[in-house]
Parts: sequence; structure tokens; C-alpha cells
Amino acid sequence: MNLHRARYLVSVANHMNFTRAAADLNVAQSALSQQIKVLEREIGVTLIDRRGPRIDLTEAGRVAVQEARYLIVAADRAVARIRAAARDSGELRIAHTRSWAGGSIASAIQEFRARYPDVAIDEHRGFTARNLELASEGVVDVAVVRPPIDGAHDLVVRVIDREELLLAVPTSHEFAQQACVEPEQLAEQPVVFWPRVNGPGMYDSIVEQFWSETGPRVVRNEADDEQVLHAVAAGVGIAPMPAGRAAAFRVCGVHLCKVAGPPKHLDVGIAYRRDNPNVALRSFLELCRLAATEN
Repeated sequence: MNLHRARYLVSVANHMNFTRAAADLNVAQSALSQQIKVLEREIGVTLIDRRGPRIDLTEAGRVAVQEARYLIVAADRAVARIRAAARDSGELRIAHTRSWAGGSIASAIQEFRARYPDVAIDEHRGFTARNLELASEGVVDVAVVRPPIDGAHDLVVRVIDREELLLAVPTSHEFAQQACVEPEQLAEQPVVFWPRVNGPGMYDSIVEQFWSETGPRVVRNEADDEQVLHAVAAGVGIAPMPAGRAAAFRVCGVHLCKVAGPPKHLDVGIAYRRDNPNVALRSFLELCRLAATEN
């Protein structure tokens, strides 16, 4: 499927009418119809069902339109990046993890904005698992994630930061009176957590550090750390909590304490495709390296 015919197919799908699609493309209807037939012969399947009073997409046609849209977006992005490389501008797309803000990443972004003011930064937040998918698919240039990461063979993952892992307990809980909680005291406690699928590596790291012998007795899963803290405040259970998130939300009714033993921590990393040609990404990665060294 070449880019030319991909645009034709998408226009037909948008209008579901050859006449309007041809007008939109500024080509003759006969030429448009012929190009769609050529595409069907090349692929070897029927994409447009022409039997009824109105045309419709076949099942293969629907898949072809999705792939055509992806091809067009990728091609347009490639052209934009090539032009941006010539004028030191462009776009850098970052997917942040919901459980982390600040640190080396924030420092790198601040420095990047100062050095490259003509490069637009598109930022949004998501869970580690989804961020990895976006980076792998090329939807974002860099994903902020929680290592360890398994199965991301097409991505480079670099640890660039680390934060303390604490235990959140209701202020009415007996643990709130202790300076430090012993690991064996956690065994039978009800635990509020978030779904493992959001970040399997982070989840397993927390379990290994807090409940290596027994595993947590999870009584409720919440969508993210903020909801977890509110559930803790309501007395539902205790919860492992990154220090940065606990400080950001400061939920009334929650006490934070440490767990005895080796220091408990969580890593913060970035993931990106090694073959990503975005010049802005290479500049940002260097700033991340410098920020991690300074921190």
C-alpha cells in the first residue's frame, strides 16, 4: 500500500461516497475508483463492498483503513521531523507515569525548554504498561516508566531516578504510633493496592520489598495512588506509597511510616525506541543523562 493510495482509501472511508471523496481529493471520480481497484488487486482482497445502493467497507477494508491512517500519520510525522531537523524545531512527545513527577525528568524538561524553545513538548500521563505501548508504537518519543520492565525488547529502558517507598496507614491505626514497622507485622494486614496490570514490574518490586514471604492480603484495588490514599484514610487498609505521591496529595487521615530492613525504594526510568529518528529525542536523552548524574 503506497501513501498515495492510502490517502485515497481513507478519503473514501471518510465520505463513504466516491463522488464526494473525489471532490475532496480534487481528482476525477473514475481515477479514484480505478486507484482503489488497483489497491485491491495489489493486496488481493476486496476492500469496498459495491453491491448495495451505498458503498460499504468489507471487514478487510476496515482493517486496511486503520493501517492506512497509521501510514499517513507516520509519513506526515516523518516529513515534519525532517523539516524540523533543518530548522532546529519540531516536537517531543512524552508520556509521564501517573506515579511520578519531578526529579531528573522535570529537570531535563526544564532545561530542554530553555535550550530548544522552538520545539513543542506534548505531555500526558498514563500507567507504565500503557506508556510502554505508546513508545513501542511510536505514538510518543519517550515514556516515563517504573522498572523493572519485562518484554519490551524493542525499547531501550534506562533507570534515571529513585524515590523512597513508604507505608501509608490510617492515623487511627496502631502502626501510626510506631516510628518503624517490622516486615512481619504486615503479613495479615488488609491492603489497598492498584491493579498489577498497570505496572507489573513496579507492583512486583513493592511486593518483594514489603511482603516477600507472604504476599499482600489485598482487600481493595483502586485506580491510582490518590484513590488508594483516600481508601487508607477511610480505614479500608494500609498501602505501599511512593514518597513523592504521598507528599503531593497529603490526604487528611493518612500517616506515613517506614518499614524496617534494607531501604525501600522504587526506580524511575525512561523508555524509547532505539530507531526513533527524532532529533529532539536525542537532545532530550542527553539532558536526562546529565540530570540523572547531577541528582
